[in-house]
Amino acid sequence: MLVVKNKYFEKRGSIYTIYEDKDLAIDFVQDKVSKSYQGVIRGFHGDASTYKLISCLHGKIKLVTYDIYSDEKQSYILDGDDKNFTSILVPPNVLNAHQCLSSFCIFHYKWSEYYTKPENQWSVRYDDSDINADWNNEFCDIISERDMNSGSLKELKECLKKT
Repeated sequence: MLVVKNKYFEKRGSIYTIYEDKDLAIDFVQDKVSKSYQGVIRGFHGDASTYKLISCLHGKIKLVTYDIYSDEKQSYILDGDDKNFTSILVPPNVLNAHQCLSSFCIFHYKWSEYYTKPENQWSVRYDDSDINADWNNEFCDIISERDMNSGSLKELKECLKKT
């Protein structure tokens, strides 16, 4: 994962740049924003072709990424109000999920491919034991039907071996 930090502070407030093509030579085609309330978990989702540049614009999230081929897991705390504003570039073949840790959060991500429908993405259950995301269980109670019913990482890997 590539960590991008780019923020300017002054007495009036702050300005931050999420994306500049000179920093990342990726053609992004779509921006998406989700608002979540404390405890919401979204993911694990991914595919073989999409780059996602992820930022937290407000509140605090825990972002977990998992490379399905190297089995490398990374965890980040992204805080939209932090002076060290950070974005994470998630490449293809890497699953990502996040949990809202603050009363609410605004999650922004740029996509290099157009999102079509959930069936065109990989989904792995949010609490898969092989990924072991270590979510904050105090708030772990608001999860979509899609994420509750997703398969395991082992099932995804078996399916990809067949293609």
